[in-house]
Parts: sequence; C-alpha cells; structure tokens
Amino acid sequence: MKRYVRFDDADGEALRELAPLARPFFSRIAEEFYARLHEHEQARRVFAGPEQVERLKGALRQWMELLLSGPWDAGYFEKRARIGRAHVRIGLPQRYMFGAMNLIRSSLLDVAREAFAGERALGERAERAVVKILDLELMAMFETYAEAFVDKVQLLERTQRQLLEQRLALSEARYEEIVEKAEALIVTADAEGRILLFNRRCEMITGLSRAQAEGRQFCEVFAPPEEWRLIIRRRAEVLAGLRVPAWEGLVRRADGKERRIRWHFTTLPSAAAPVLCAMGLDVSEEHDLAVRTRRAERLASLGTMAAGLAHEIRNPLNAAHLQLTLLQRRLGRRAGADVEGARDAAQIVSREMRRLAALVEEFLQFARPQPLRIARVDLRATAVGVIQLLGPEAEGAGVDLALENGEHVPADVDDERLKQVLHNLVRNAIEATGRGGRVRIAVAGDGELAHLAVIDDGPGLPSLDAPIFEPFFTTKEGGTGLGLAIVHRIVTDHGGRITVESRPGRTVFAIALPIAA
Repeated sequence: MKRYVRFDDADGEALRELAPLARPFFSRIAEEFYARLHEHEQARRVFAGPEQVERLKGALRQWMELLLSGPWDAGYFEKRARIGRAHVRIGLPQRYMFGAMNLIRSSLLDVAREAFAGERALGERAERAVVKILDLELMAMFETYAEAFVDKVQLLERTQRQLLEQRLALSEARYEEIVEKAEALIVTADAEGRILLFNRRCEMITGLSRAQAEGRQFCEVFAPPEEWRLIIRRRAEVLAGLRVPAWEGLVRRADGKERRIRWHFTTLPSAAAPVLCAMGLDVSEEHDLAVRTRRAERLASLGTMAAGLAHEIRNPLNAAHLQLTLLQRRLGRRAGADVEGARDAAQIVSREMRRLAALVEEFLQFARPQPLRIARVDLRATAVGVIQLLGPEAEGAGVDLALENGEHVPADVDDERLKQVLHNLVRNAIEATGRGGRVRIAVAGDGELAHLAVIDDGPGLPSLDAPIFEPFFTTKEGGTGLGLAIVHRIVTDHGGRITVESRPGRTVFAIALPIAA
C-alpha cells in the first residue's frame, strides 16, 4: 500500500514535523468530527451515550497522534484494521467512515497550511504527506469492510445458495418493493416449509424481525401447534397444484397477544421447485365486530323474551305473594303443631317468592335498558366511590381492595350505570379471589379513550372460550348469569367495549370508553 501511494521516509519525516504543530488542534478536530456524525441519525444510533462519545473523542486524539508520529509499519496497519473491524461490528455504514476521513483530511490540511504559511515548500511537503497517509488509512479501513463483505458472501454461498437464488428471482421482478408496501402479510417458503421472504407487516404482527424468521418453519411462526398438521396438508396440496380455500388462524406473539389472520395459499414460479406464497389479512377487528354484533343480536332477542316472560310472571307472582301474606296473618292467630309446620312452610315459600321477585326484577333490568344520562364526570372519583361502597364487603371477605394507577380522567358517561358496571365486576372479583386475595381498579386515559380495568389475583376463568357475557351463563352456584350480560350492555350502550384476559393468578376485565359523548 505504501508503494502504491508513494509513501516514503521523507513523507514520514514531514508528518513528524507537522505533529507538534497540529497537536493543539486535535481536540477541536475531535469535537467537530463527532458533532458531524451526531447530525446523522443512522450514525448516531451506533453510540451508546455521551460517556461513550467522550471516550471516543480521546481515542480519536490518540489516533491522530499515531497518524502523524508513526511508525507506519505492519503493526500500524493492524491497529488501523482493528478500528475498521470495530466499525463493521457496530454497523457504521462506509459512507460515514469516508465522510469522516474527508473531514479529518480537510482539517489537517488547513493546519498544515497555517503552520507553514511562510514556508511554501515545507507546507506543500506536509500537505502531500497528509494526503498520502490518509489514503493509506482509507485503504486499511476499506480492507476491513471488504473482509466482512467477503465473509458474508462466503457464508451465503455455503449455507443459503438456494435461498439467495430465490430472492434474486423475486428482486428481478421488483417484487420485494411491492411486498414491503403491502398491508397484507406476505410470506414465501420452500417445499419443506422454511421461510424465505418475510415482509414488514409480518414483523409487525409476529414481533419477529425478518432475520429471526428466515429459515424457520412457517407453522412454527404463524400457527399454534394444534394447527400445524392442517397447514402442512394444505401446503402440500397447493404445491401439488390443487386449489385451497382461504382459511383463518391465530398468530400468537411472544408476548402472548393474538391476531386472527385470513390466509390465502398459492405458488410462485422458481428455477428449482415451486415456492409457496402465503398472503394473510389481519381480520381481528372484523372478527371481533362480528362477534359483538352477533352477541348484541342475541342479547336483543333474549331481552325481548325476558321482558315478556318477566311481565307474565310478575302479575301472578304479586297475587300469590298477597295471598301468602294473608295466609301468614291467619296462621299467626292460631296455635298447634300443625299450624307451626304450616307457618314454617309459609315462611320458606315467602322467602323463595322474594328471591323469584328479585330475579324477575333483574330480568327486567336486563330486558329494558334505561336511556343513558350522560354527564362529564371524573372516572377516578367513580372508581373511588365503588371502592368505598364495597370496601366493608371486601374487608369482611378478607380481600384487599384498592385503586391502582388512578389518574383524573374526565369523560362523558352515565355515572350511575358505570358504577353498576364496576360494582358487578368488583363483587365478582371479590368472590373469585377469596380470603387473602387482592382486587384493584385501574383508571387511565389516552386523549380519545378512557380505560378502566378490574384486576384480581384469583384462580382465573375456567376457559376464555366460555360465553361469559351471554345471558344466563354462570359459573357460580345460584347465580342468574345476568350480571356480566348487563355489564356488557351498559358498556356497549356507551359506545365502548369490554375484553377479558385471564390466567391463574391474574384476571383483567378491561373497559375502553370514548371520552367524548
């Protein structure tokens, strides 16, 4: 390299003469060097923080000291190569390295011109030496980038030759650009199901980068284990030229969240075997809307039925209760063993009739939803009111009930109906956790939506697939199965939605409501 740029002992002597004159400027050059890098986001991302930058400024001053002092031998080259490999390792693009070297070149040339302003020959000699040594620096740095590039190419040639051919085929058709802009999940896989192409939408849905996904099995990334056999069969049918109808499946992220994807399988031409192309649409919101719509339709029809049934029961129930009251009065004027037995039986019947009346009243409450009385209220105050109301009950049950992360969230709601929602959810949570349990109400807002959550550390729901918001479904002995149905109706009447997440030790009923009516 020294022979190529004609770097000789005279150049080394010129650099050593320049070194003491340039040394006072090293700190200014280092400051300007890293200030320039800091202007570019991609270059800025490779630095861990201000402390690292300060250390690097000191290293740059040492680098310039060695640059002008030498010796410029094999050891010098190896030190520079180590710096270049560090640049490769942290992912600093070559363009920033070339640009930074140009900044140092300009700065040192300015120093040389100023230092030898009255001695033109010495100044030109120093400038030539600076140009040559920085050319050597660039050559050394470029060698390290070339080494890394060669290593990557060799690795690809050894382990991913077929994958590279398929990617190149897609690139020739400018297919990758289209794929990256699509709102759909687009995946290609080989005949064994190994992922070849993984677009940006796939990264968003799965939480995996394309580097993490490439080479893994399609089933492993995009389906729960119970669906693997079905996917493998459909993949084989598509690759055999058969038409496979669209189907829906769940994609589970590493954080446990799920999205529902509607998949379409087809094939792409390839120089070798056909390539499977899977295109998926995220239909989670569409599916949730359909479920809520069906649930609302069922609730409406059941509400109509319950209203009619409650009306038909209430009149004869009132008449029977009146006659029973008269009977109890008459029995109260008489004595005898038979009369005592009849009096006890009447009390039992009276108690059961009162329970039936309460059940009828609950039916009517479900069947005849009241118009909302919307007003601007502080949801934190609403939650505090429910905690104060149910605090004694929770204390008696040995349950710790408190407000968690409660912030002031003004929203347009029917305060009494919302208290009813929280009352039902908190009471269910108290019963579920039992003595020693913890129940929390969380309140938050994001500008458009208000968020309420009731969280308990009980055993969790038996199954998330259970229709817990359907009328008359209950897991409690003696329960009517209307509490959560009423909760769901009140929340949907507000234009909100309620979801549940449950596992042993943590159950969360989360409510999202529009802040503005």
